[in-house]
Amino acid sequence: MSRLTALALIALCCLAALLIAINLHQGQKHTAELLQIELNASEQDKAQQAALLEQLYKASSDNDAAQADLRSSIESVNSALLKNKRAMEQIKNESKEVRDWADARLPADIARLRQRPEIASGAAYRDWLSHRDSLPPASEPSPNKRRAESSD
Repeated sequence: MSRLTALALIALCCLAALLIAINLHQGQKHTAELLQIELNASEQDKAQQAALLEQLYKASSDNDAAQADLRSSIESVNSALLKNKRAMEQIKNESKEVRDWADARLPADIARLRQRPEIASGAAYRDWLSHRDSLPPASEPSPNKRRAESSD
């Protein structure tokens, strides 16, 4: 029996070694598959990053071109403004009537339209817009009706 037991133990050891070798081979196969998947994913990430970089570069180039267009527009507007100012000064120098008109103060209603407070934020601007030229509540008579009623 000891021989039979020894043969059984040897067979079990060989079977265990075979199973370990199979598991090791499958583990290496799975590791290789995982590495391939990671490699494919990193290649896709690189392709996505390259596409994103290309989009950003194009947007940057478009932005630079738009800024150059704006600069040239500003220069042309400034030159037209300077030309108009020179023409206005020339007209003022040539005619006393125009000079007196240009030096006169604006009427109060027009000057009021040009008045603006210093505005430091969007909320302050919104507040200024909502309170400027506001109408009285419907329950109160308008200033014109009050004057008409008081003169009767």
